[in-house]
Amino acid sequence: MVHYRIYARNNLEYIDGGVVKDYSIDYDIISNNTSTASIINISNGFKGDIIALIDGSSLVELGVITSIDNTEKKISFKHMKELFNDTVINVFKFTDLLNCKFDGVQGLKVILNYAFINIVDVKKKLPLEIRTFGSDTNCVYTTDEDTINILDFIDWLFNTYNIYLDFSIDFVNNKIVCTIIKNSTEGYVIKDNIKLSKPEFDNNDMPTYNKVVFYNSESGVEEETYYLLSNNEVSSDLNDEKRILPTQTKYVSWDETEAIKEGYTMQEKAESELCGNIYNHCILYKLAKKQTMINCKNFNYGDKVTIVYKDREYESIFTGLKYTMYDPYYTCVFGKTRIDFTDRMKIYNDKRYRRKT
Repeated sequence: MVHYRIYARNNLEYIDGGVVKDYSIDYDIISNNTSTASIINISNGFKGDIIALIDGSSLVELGVITSIDNTEKKISFKHMKELFNDTVINVFKFTDLLNCKFDGVQGLKVILNYAFINIVDVKKKLPLEIRTFGSDTNCVYTTDEDTINILDFIDWLFNTYNIYLDFSIDFVNNKIVCTIIKNSTEGYVIKDNIKLSKPEFDNNDMPTYNKVVFYNSESGVEEETYYLLSNNEVSSDLNDEKRILPTQTKYVSWDETEAIKEGYTMQEKAESELCGNIYNHCILYKLAKKQTMINCKNFNYGDKVTIVYKDREYESIFTGLKYTMYDPYYTCVFGKTRIDFTDRMKIYNDKRYRRKT
């Protein structure tokens, strides 16, 4: 039997709990969709509290409540990163906390500490314990806006540098444990011989852009051009065989003096603008809950996978998981493009998706 428990976000005090009649989980790291739990009795929880779904002694999911409808007896919630749905002053611009070039993992830790731990607003403070795993020292963030939406910044880190958040709760010390992870896992292979599995493809989308042209911020003269490659790296070689085609161009102004001052190179800025765009597609793959060849619940956001289907190989990354209490399938979501919030899938065909020999 599945139960739910609700805890106050500021101190993890137990609020209430009960039996779950049904649930629908839609944990999509890209679109941050809403999941739901149908309950038996009314709940005393509030928006922003933390919900845990528990099946026997196993945790199903953690989430942040977005609404409670006690008439329909339904709780709506989102991924735990919803805890950070707030705005802070642009620390890259107005403080000495971070430079434009920074370590993505440690930089996000600085921002979360600044916004939710080292603050005087006790109503906003969270019982966070922030851990880190891995690093990416070449992140470049040059947005000139006066404020930063933290959720948007978290999404940007994942989209560009494959950095994501993992959550658990330490009830011994009453802490929300948030681990900031640089994901470099690769090598997963999903083949079409897995029982009761079938991917869905839609061949309409292309990368947002795969070429960046830097131009002088004062004269407008083009200075250097970089190209996105099929291995998610960038190159200044016009004739590189791994270039993604057809060309989709973005123009970015370049201030040499500012770049030297902030400590980043044009190559690093190009990576910030382009990397991640090769995954601008979406693949939905239904896998039976009872099959044992692949445990979907063990996937982490950003895991690189190779999907083999009808003698072709598709390179992608894991970005979401959809399932309900009674559906016999998990729907794994790969890639970063979303057409809508249905189980429709899209993926583009280009030179990267040729059968390997």
